[in-house]
Parts: sequence; C-alpha cells; structure tokens
Amino acid sequence: MVIRKSMNCRGRVVEIILEFPVVLNGNEITKVKVEIDHINFGLNKKTGMLNRKRRTNFLVRDIKEFIRLLNGEDIVADDYKGRVSKFSIRINCPIYGRFYDREFIMIFDTHYDKINEIYVITLFPSW
Repeated sequence: MVIRKSMNCRGRVVEIILEFPVVLNGNEITKVKVEIDHINFGLNKKTGMLNRKRRTNFLVRDIKEFIRLLNGEDIVADDYKGRVSKFSIRINCPIYGRFYDREFIMIFDTHYDKINEIYVITLFPSW
C-alpha cells in the first residue's frame, strides 16, 4: 500500500494504491483518494470548515475495508456532473468495535477519464 497525503480546506486527502484491486461497475479500481479528516470530523454546515469534535475515529486502513465491500458491485450513480459520476450508498461497517455492523452512508465519485480510481468524499453514520 502506497499512501500520499495532501491538504485542502476540508483536511487531509490521502491517496491509497490498493494491493488487491476492487471491481466496481465493471472497472478495476487500483487507486482510492480519501478525505480522511472530512470522514472523521464532518463539515460545519455554516462555515464549510471541519468540525472540532470527532464523529468517528477511522484510520486509512479502515476505509480500505469499506472499499473492499464494493468489490463486484454494480451501483447506479445518483447524479452526473460532466464526466464525474456521484454516488451515495448505505454500507454496514466492517470494522470490529463500537460501530461494527452499524449502517453508514458513503459518498464517493468516479471520473470517466480515471476509470481505475474512486474519490471517497465522506462516510458518516446513518442513524
């Protein structure tokens, strides 16, 4: 696994190269970009900045486990903006601990010009 980090106004963006590709909508996904701080803190609706209080404590390797659950799935996009497909799905947490088997909503994008990569924007509890 290769991890590259960068920052934006919504926190760290981590790029993961998967050792074992995931097949999503017939495309072999080998690279995942994750907004890890957005996932763990969420965004303040008024300011658009990260909240100060954590809502989850997921690590990058935990997000990889969520991504593995997408293997072999055919999912219809919720919206399209140009060449970007936007998805939101309900997914049960595969990480043992206090959230195990609880339902989360994962929001991610795919791009038609980058068919081997997905961009996970956020993952938040659905309860």
